[in-house]
Amino acid sequence: MKHGAAHVKCKVRPLSFWVAASLSPLAIGLATGAHAAEWKISPTVNLTETYTDNVKLVPDSQKQSSFITQASPGVDFTATGAQLKMRVNYQMQNLYYTGDANGLKTNHLLNADANSELMKDLFFLDGKANISQQNQSPFASEATNNLNLSNNRVEVRTYSASPYLRHTFDRTASAELRYTRDSVSSSSGGTVNSTGDHISMNINSGTAFQKVKWGFTYDDLKTKFDKSINTIEAETTGVTAGYYLSPRFSLTGTGGYEKNSYVAIDGKKPAGAYWSAGFDWEPTERTSLVFNAGHRFYGSTYSLTAAQRTRATTWSLGYHEDITTTRQQFLVPGSVNTSAFLNQLWQTSVPDPAARQQLVDAFIKSYGLPSSLAQSVNTFSNRVFLQKSLQGSVAITGAQNTLLLSLFSTKRDAQSTDLTPVSSADPALSDRTKQTGANVIWNLVFSPRTSANFTLGYNRADSYSTGVRDNNKMFRAALSRDLQPKLKATLEYRRNQKDSSLSVSDFRENALSVFLLLGF
Repeated sequence: MKHGAAHVKCKVRPLSFWVAASLSPLAIGLATGAHAAEWKISPTVNLTETYTDNVKLVPDSQKQSSFITQASPGVDFTATGAQLKMRVNYQMQNLYYTGDANGLKTNHLLNADANSELMKDLFFLDGKANISQQNQSPFASEATNNLNLSNNRVEVRTYSASPYLRHTFDRTASAELRYTRDSVSSSSGGTVNSTGDHISMNINSGTAFQKVKWGFTYDDLKTKFDKSINTIEAETTGVTAGYYLSPRFSLTGTGGYEKNSYVAIDGKKPAGAYWSAGFDWEPTERTSLVFNAGHRFYGSTYSLTAAQRTRATTWSLGYHEDITTTRQQFLVPGSVNTSAFLNQLWQTSVPDPAARQQLVDAFIKSYGLPSSLAQSVNTFSNRVFLQKSLQGSVAITGAQNTLLLSLFSTKRDAQSTDLTPVSSADPALSDRTKQTGANVIWNLVFSPRTSANFTLGYNRADSYSTGVRDNNKMFRAALSRDLQPKLKATLEYRRNQKDSSLSVSDFRENALSVFLLLGF
């Protein structure tokens, strides 16, 4: 989408186009076992009126104010059965702008996944589809929602379809052979537009092995970018082993060989033997710690995953290193999923999984929480990079309060040159970057019908190759009240601010919104 100074230009496609294009990978799963599944459909309508004093997130000397009217019909539906499990959330976001930005804009938001058992205990199918709006660079105006007309905000579409065979050989071993076809595209052009073909196989020891665990893995991923004449391939063959010193503590190890076909910046071949060693400790059902250290072709590598859950708190800490791409991060995000985190938090107080998921979904929707807790911007690039990520989160709940805190630090070092002739941004900006940030969300319940929600966010982006540094701050305060059982009203104030080493990139925004959320 492009917009000029006087109006907004956008191409609005019918809902049928998006549903057909995005849900096609799920068609087989819907056709199999759908008659035996329990279906639940929940339509919604979100009406919002917003005033902003900087609709395009530009410096003060250029900013323009606007009233933004939003009408967003949506639907949630789930299917739960012996052979089919499916969840779909779709929303059509229709936005009308007044003032110099006069015009109409439509966003489509989709999150769908399904699993179907095509042949009992043998043949399965997974499918996922997603449409969302994302910031494409941490070194441009970062919008916190889809209301602002920022050139940095683009639509991202992903899907994957994965048929696989899975079988258990009595108590001796289990095996899985999987093929995945996926696609990533965006409205920004060909920077990340690509398709992937992924073959994976694993064989793991069964319950007959009490003290010693073993496994064999094989992975082959071929990625084709739209504007690239070459296909990037990553192939890994390895073995895993574990030895239980006690029922809750085991030593672990991996070893194998990996090779990548991309051309490395340093001229070295991105291939070689790898190994790692570590431990897996689960002292209680509520506490776990996994640590590994090893070596890969680019040097030493480490990983850590820790989790702790009490009656009123959930803690998590993770550190991971990997060779990856922008498209892989969109397909398998590395951030902390808000829904999964709240599920852990309320696992004790709401034991039933279905009831707990309904509570989590309602909480996220009612208070406008993000799908993921604080995270770095997944910079749009078709380059291969080494990513080192540290993420920590804590959730605390009480009788009238819920507090979510998330911290992150993500460092990226480019390993390959630009893979296509045209890039949407200066490649030097993404050579070596580091993003750090924190996010605090506090929900306060005054009564069964009235609550307040406060969000404070900060993130910093550093480009070591260019010396550019951006600091972003965001504050949000909202007061909500249930007017009727299925009608909620919210009054929200938001401030978004950016301070950059390039002063021409600084901006300030203040916005006031009134929301009406109607369910059926």
